[in-house]
Amino acid sequence: MKHVPKPTTDDDLIKQFLENGGKVTKGKTKPMPDDLGLSNNVWGNKLTKDEKAAKNNKS
Repeated sequence: MKHVPKPTTDDDLIKQFLENGGKVTKGKTKPMPDDLGLSNNVWGNKLTKDEKAAKNNKS
C-alpha cells in the first residue's frame, strides 16, 4: 500500500483566524502528579508525606 500523509494544518483557516483578531498563546502546564513514577514498581503508588516533603525540598 502507498502511504500518503494527510495535511495536518490548513493555512487558510489559520490565516483567517489571525486576521479576525485571533492570537496564538502558549498554555501553562500543571506539574506532574507525585504518583507518576517511571518504573513499574513505582507506578500508581502514592508518595508518603515524608517522601513528598523530601521531594519538594529537594527541587
